[in-house]
Amino acid sequence: MRCVRIWFSKQGRIKYVSHLDIMRCMTRAVRRADIPLWYTEGFNPHPYLNFLQPMPLGVEGLNEPLDIRIEGEISDKEIMDNLNAVLPVGIKVTKVTEPYMKSNDLAFAEYEIYFEKEENLVADLDRAMKSDELVCEKMGKVNGRKRVKEVNVSENIRKYSLRENDESVIMNVILPGGNTKNVNPMNLLDAVNKYLGTDIVPLNIVRLGLLDEKLIPFE
Repeated sequence: MRCVRIWFSKQGRIKYVSHLDIMRCMTRAVRRADIPLWYTEGFNPHPYLNFLQPMPLGVEGLNEPLDIRIEGEISDKEIMDNLNAVLPVGIKVTKVTEPYMKSNDLAFAEYEIYFEKEENLVADLDRAMKSDELVCEKMGKVNGRKRVKEVNVSENIRKYSLRENDESVIMNVILPGGNTKNVNPMNLLDAVNKYLGTDIVPLNIVRLGLLDEKLIPFE
């Protein structure tokens, strides 16, 4: 048995498919690709598949990791080619590697958020991102029960920058994306709109990759 880390991208309309359905899709694809999977033991054996960081709904991903365990002889290139032959449009395996880092090394996620270019938008976004008062509402547990609570998103912005091209304003931002703390970019946008009193809708959100505590790319 050996562990394999599959890296895939998720782009286009498939970004609106839920994480649960993506899991089902990848599970079926791995089986159809004739990959000699390792199965758990017990009364209900199932293949080992571990999605290290679920993707927020509506967000594209360029470098998403999936860990599997295999038995038998098959090369990394065969795994990639076999999977790409059966995956739906929008999902593509980009590489197959050994799992160099552990899942608990995950700490942050890097995103690019694209906005339609408007006058003063860069200045407004910069003012909001520098504020200590970016607050949004999200579901959480209070005294063991699920309730809507206020979260200060400002405390969770590790790093950000803004730039623009001929068509768009682009925000690059690093947010917590580990096993203990995870901030959805939608929460950040909700907080920005609340602070500015606006209703800015992004053109697209892309997760560029995952990072460790020192902001080193996860491998």
